[in-house]
Amino acid sequence: MKNPYAPGFWCAIAALVLLSATYFYGIMLAHQIDKALVFLDSATALIAVMAIVVVAWASVQGQRIKKRQFEQGKTLVLIWDTKVALRRVETVFDQYFWGSYWQPGRTFQEVMGELTGTPLEKSLETLKKQCLALDKQVSEDGWHWLNNARELSDVATKMARERYQLDVCDPRSEVTGGAVINRDFEVLVYTWTARLKSFDHQLDEMEVQYS
Repeated sequence: MKNPYAPGFWCAIAALVLLSATYFYGIMLAHQIDKALVFLDSATALIAVMAIVVVAWASVQGQRIKKRQFEQGKTLVLIWDTKVALRRVETVFDQYFWGSYWQPGRTFQEVMGELTGTPLEKSLETLKKQCLALDKQVSEDGWHWLNNARELSDVATKMARERYQLDVCDPRSEVTGGAVINRDFEVLVYTWTARLKSFDHQLDEMEVQYS
């Protein structure tokens, strides 16, 4: 990355050299060679000191920029890993509630409306760990990302319990044309979809911010 202050620095050096040379030759023309040489030594030393200071300052700024770029790159990797974990949760969720996971041969916990030991629970735990790492990296809003993951986990747990109620013919359910309609379950599905989209949208915004 180019130093934006470099042109200004070199312009200042050029102006100082020009003024020093003009003054030096002015003294020489006045036949005061000793004073001219003393002045020339002083001007040279001043230019050298300025150059050293600017080089040191540029080096420090360069290290800061590299460190910031490293942190940005690390944050981007965490964001991408969190997106992958979120996609995994979404896929397993669909399979669990609408696909092959919700078939005969389920574990006792699944039958009783619990997520313990299921692929969905494991994917949610992975997402929580990833969000915890992301929170530690950005450390702006406390446990913002971890709370997002916990909210998804809570909704999934409630949906599993509600699905259990449907399986045992919850008397609160209404049957119309042979299809079971459960308003609470519908609300949970909507809540899950809304929070999942919000989670994904927040990650996209953060990725843009650190890109």
